Amino acid sequence: MFRHMALACFAAMVLASAAIAAPAVPALADLGGVMNGDTDDTLAFTPDGATVFFDRSIGDAKTVMVSHRIRGRWTPAVVASFSGKWYDQNPVVSPDGRYLLFNSDRPTHPGAAPLVHSYFGKPGPGANLWNVPRVGDHWGDPVWLGPVINDDLFIDSPSVARDGSVYFLRKDKGAIHIFRSQFKAGAYLPAERVALGDPVETTHDPAIAPDESFIVYDYGKVKGGLGRLCISFREGDHWTAPLDLGDEVNKDLPWSPHLGADHRTVYVTGSTHSWSLSLEPWLTARPAS
Repeated sequence: MFRHMALACFAAMVLASAAIAAPAVPALADLGGVMNGDTDDTLAFTPDGATVFFDRSIGDAKTVMVSHRIRGRWTPAVVASFSGKWYDQNPVVSPDGRYLLFNSDRPTHPGAAPLVHSYFGKPGPGANLWNVPRVGDHWGDPVWLGPVINDDLFIDSPSVARDGSVYFLRKDKGAIHIFRSQFKAGAYLPAERVALGDPVETTHDPAIAPDESFIVYDYGKVKGGLGRLCISFREGDHWTAPLDLGDEVNKDLPWSPHLGADHRTVYVTGSTHSWSLSLEPWLTARPAS
């Protein structure tokens, strides 16, 4: 009985979210033509909104690119100083702008081999998380984030909270779920799965608010894509049920959401282009417990 009540409640919240979603329409996000919809994805802005990192696919390789906004226009993208040799992707800048994280198949130690995983039926580039510190007016050298978080060959899609805690993807009992490693006293604690929605459903690509009050993510799976873009809100020690962000953004099969510099806009990659979507309708109509 409780399960039926829970499902009914979830269905009601999803329907309610559809009503909320009506005013929100995604806008094309191509940096004024700098980005190519066929090769580029995963926009990640610095806190001042003046620099953006993103992925570029060239053949079987992925590289992190960077562009700067100067006098209202985005400069042509160039390879980021820390990328260009390995399979690098999913950059995200910390809320304070002091460092960025990305995942890569690069060797974790001198003399080691590149990371390879075989979770999806065939070998592919592995992924561990790396930290790139901001040093003065430039970015430093990548530093492996360590074995507590990087305890697997597939640690992917990081997102950073204001206190340094990291959300990311990893394999979990045959599925992929979002995990969180709390940053406390200068160290990362063992990661725990983030309880979002039904545990049998996959959860992908977290975009955590700096204060961890809400999270945008892909939920479940749909034909031809990872899932539906949803938002959940932190209430005490749990998260609200997934609220669907509507058909207008989900019709392009979006993935890899990142919050913009205002923390009230989400940037996502779709099957055709990258898009921005205002979260105002959901943030101003935050559901009650």
